Amino acid sequence: MHALSVGEAFLDTLVEQKHGSHAECVLTYIVAGEMTVAHRVPFQVLPGMFNIVPPGVPHSLLEGSGLQVLWLSFCPDCLNLTSSDLMMPFESVKRGELPARKTQQNRRDFIVTLFHELMVAQQRKLTLEVQRSFVILLLNELNQAGALAPNQTQYNAKVESALAYIQANFLQPIGLNEVSTAVHVSPPYLATLFKRETGYTVGQWITEKRLAQACTQLLHTALPVSQLAETLGWSDTTHFIRQFKKHLGQTPAAWRKENKK
Repeated sequence: MHALSVGEAFLDTLVEQKHGSHAECVLTYIVAGEMTVAHRVPFQVLPGMFNIVPPGVPHSLLEGSGLQVLWLSFCPDCLNLTSSDLMMPFESVKRGELPARKTQQNRRDFIVTLFHELMVAQQRKLTLEVQRSFVILLLNELNQAGALAPNQTQYNAKVESALAYIQANFLQPIGLNEVSTAVHVSPPYLATLFKRETGYTVGQWITEKRLAQACTQLLHTALPVSQLAETLGWSDTTHFIRQFKKHLGQTPAAWRKENKK
C-alpha cells in the first residue's frame, strides 16, 4: 500500500465482490453507468455520486454496467489527514450513513478534472505534497456533496453501541459475548439484530477491522507476524495467518514483502 493511488476504469460489467474491506480509504466517483452496492440494503450509485469506503468496513459490490469510474485510494496517516475534519464523511459511514454522496451538477466537471490532474501528478512523479493538495481538494468536494437520505441510515441504538464498542476495543480479544455484555443484551438477540442491520455477523465485522489494522501494521512497523497477531487480538498466530490469507489471498509475510516495496 502506497501513500496514495489514483486511476480510471471503464467496465462493461462489474463482477460481484462480497464482504471485502480495505486497509486504506477508498473514494470512487461515478462518471457514467451505474452500480449497485450493499450497505445494510442494496442501493444504486449513479453518475455524479461519490462512493465512500473507510478502512476496515465490510462492503459488497453487487453489480454494475457501462461504468466509467475514477478512483482514489489513500493512507490518511501517510498524508497527515487522520485528524482532519475533511475525513468526516468516512467517519459518518462507519456510524451507519450510506457510503455515497451526490454532487451538484455544476461541480462535476471540476471533480473529474481534479482526478485527472492527480493522475498526471503521479505519472510525472511530482512531490507527495503536490499530490496531497489534490486529495484535499477532492475531499473538500466530497464534504460539499449531499448525503443520501441521512435519516434512513441510522442503525438501531443497540447496534450503534455495539459498533462503537467494537471500534474502541477490536484490538482486544473480544467476540459476540463481550460485545453483547457491553451493550446489555443477550448474545442471540445481538447476533440477530447486528446481522439484520449491517449484513454481517459481529465476528465478521471484528475480523475485517483487525485485518485492516494488520495491513497498516505490516506496512509501517517491523513487528514479527507472531507478535503482530497478538497485538491485534488473535491468541493463535496460525489462525491469524489463515484468516489473512483467506481474505487477502496471501500470507501476512508475503503481503508485507509485496506491498512494502
